[in-house]
Amino acid sequence: MINQSDMQNLYSYKEIVNNALEGIMVLSMNGRITMLNPEAERMLGLSDKDVGDTFINVFLTREGTDDFNEAILSSIYEKRKVSNMSVDYMLEGKIRNLLLTTSYIMSNEERSVVVVMDDVTELNELRDARTALEKIRELNREYEKAKDEAERANEAKSLFLSNMSHEIRTPINAVLGMNEMILRECADEQILSYAENIRSSGKTLLFLINDILDMSKIESGKMEIIPVEYELSNLLMDLWNVIFLRAQEKDLSVRFSLDETLPKQLFGDDVRIKQIVTNLLTNAVKYTPQGGVELHAAYERRGEEEIVLIISVKDTGMGIKKEDMGKLFESFQRLDEEKNRNIEGTGLGMNITMSLLKLMDGEMKVESEYGKGSTFTVTIPQRIVCDEPTGDFESIKNRQEQGRKAKGQIFEAPDARVLVVDDNAMNLTVFTSLLKRTRMNITTASSGKDCLALVKKEPYHIIFMDHMMPEMDGIETLHEIQKMTDHPNQETPVIVLTANAVAGAREAYLKEGFADFLTKPIDGDVLEQTVEQYLPAELVGHRAATEKASEKPGILEESGKFSQYGISIENGLSHAQNDEETYLGLARLFLKEKDKQTLMRGYIEAGNMKDYAILVHGLKGNARTLGADALADTAFEHEKESKAGNASYVEEHFGELLDLWDQAQEGFAALYDAYSADAGETVCGEGQECLQLTRKELEEVAALLDDFETKEAVGRLKEWLGNPLDAKMRERLKSALEALEDEFDEEKAIALLREGGD
Repeated sequence: MINQSDMQNLYSYKEIVNNALEGIMVLSMNGRITMLNPEAERMLGLSDKDVGDTFINVFLTREGTDDFNEAILSSIYEKRKVSNMSVDYMLEGKIRNLLLTTSYIMSNEERSVVVVMDDVTELNELRDARTALEKIRELNREYEKAKDEAERANEAKSLFLSNMSHEIRTPINAVLGMNEMILRECADEQILSYAENIRSSGKTLLFLINDILDMSKIESGKMEIIPVEYELSNLLMDLWNVIFLRAQEKDLSVRFSLDETLPKQLFGDDVRIKQIVTNLLTNAVKYTPQGGVELHAAYERRGEEEIVLIISVKDTGMGIKKEDMGKLFESFQRLDEEKNRNIEGTGLGMNITMSLLKLMDGEMKVESEYGKGSTFTVTIPQRIVCDEPTGDFESIKNRQEQGRKAKGQIFEAPDARVLVVDDNAMNLTVFTSLLKRTRMNITTASSGKDCLALVKKEPYHIIFMDHMMPEMDGIETLHEIQKMTDHPNQETPVIVLTANAVAGAREAYLKEGFADFLTKPIDGDVLEQTVEQYLPAELVGHRAATEKASEKPGILEESGKFSQYGISIENGLSHAQNDEETYLGLARLFLKEKDKQTLMRGYIEAGNMKDYAILVHGLKGNARTLGADALADTAFEHEKESKAGNASYVEEHFGELLDLWDQAQEGFAALYDAYSADAGETVCGEGQECLQLTRKELEEVAALLDDFETKEAVGRLKEWLGNPLDAKMRERLKSALEALEDEFDEEKAIALLREGGD
């Protein structure tokens, strides 16, 4: 008989069991459930009604509970204890993870099995999640490592391609540059024909090099489409010049035709369009053993201001097999390899073509019959700039022939007066040097304020105005000129000079009131054409350009010496009309501008991004003009960020800019020391006969400057400096000459000349 104390203990044990966090189930040896606590009921999906009447075989009918059944049956029939056995149990269509521990007890003098269950589903899920997360992290680490390695490999590849490109293109650009001088200065028709062929072949070689670089850009996502305004006739003639000689060498006919109503001037990336069509034309010639190649240009309108340009290239060549069509646009693929193993090229052309078309929202259609020929048709959306009809292709060819003959002439306008306004002394020097052979009277101003003073006093035939200037920029200066009523330049065309060549810039400047738009760095030919266009016809005369170029001091031949300083002599000379004397003068000016580093550092410390942007804009233009392209590119990034007010970027990368700047300064100092006229100047020594200048002679030159006869004054100073002089006089004359040529400061030069004399 159970006493009161035992009853109390039994009650306490029952409370403990019922409140346990684990599920507890008691089974008789015949498999009947004799007890379930609430947690076990929840885990197994049973209730207290199942106690006493339910046998363990109830679980045998549940799918997914094999492990559970095995553990229980092993305990009952094999009298084997189980500890922390992991089993899966199906409940309401979902698998739960349970940990089972079984043991024997005596219940009502009968042996029974106690099953203690712990539901570890959530715990396992958390563990699995953590394992998965760690796996993901590991995969991410491996991915980042692989990505870094791939990026380093890609950068190494890009650097290699860039370096190889530079090494190959440097001599090609030199050849093409010298060839351009032949085209300008030679009057012999046969030699001009040879020179045209050299230019076409040189450009073809550059296309091959550019294919490799373009593929690298496309793969790295750095390829950009840069739309500009362009003449369709110029694009077609460039294509004709590229392909005509190659077709002629294979005795193939070439025919160009176009819809004569095609708009004359379009807005798009003409360089990339030319690249696309050149690839189609060169492929047509390469794969056509006999017959000919035809190009036809047409269009479809998409409203008043847009068209779809349609260019088709048809050949009578080998054609393409149907099974080879899929290979057509793959990298480094050549169709019908056995037949075409001697065909030149990289095998990248069509792949690049399709990538460029995609960037321009264009498409390509191919029609081909094996053994008979192919037709490639590209369609590219373009915006209309001028809707005048282009005309027929033969007329376009005739106009180019006339233009080529005109290249053998230069125009002169000794009575013309031109004003150029720019706060950058180097830009003024470049401008005046580019127009040196026209013998025009060129007046310079270094600010909008100086410009207004000159405009009030003197009449000019053309005014050239820089846009970005401190205090009063070019647009503000133009508006002030327009407001003034009593001055002799009411009808004078004002042409803006700017590095802002983005889409829509031309229209924006014309809207402000400018007559025209020239981009920097200034192209000498374009500048001369623009000047001739806006000058009154009666002021312009022409003469044959038969003068032989003076012997060069050897800068171009030894240009490789200066590449280590980030300087491309070829690029710099091209901006100075290939005049080495002018180029050396610009280098001297650049060396004087190092003190601007202190100003720029002060602007950074003060957070003055507006004035910093103006200075770094000037640095960019000067570096680009001289061929210091790496410095120019970095300065451009600083200009963009400073205009956006990103002071942290400027401060963080200022050291990089200074390093490139100092490197370029070192290079130009070495260049100037080696090749300038000053390198061989003589100073009077003991017993040497020296030029003695009198006060009267110095006053005569000062008087020339008073009368605005600057050219004659400069000539006299250079003549004197060509003679042995005492050190003090030489320094004084050099300072006066630099004031005139570098600073455009006549008053300073006059003051130096009138200081005294012997």
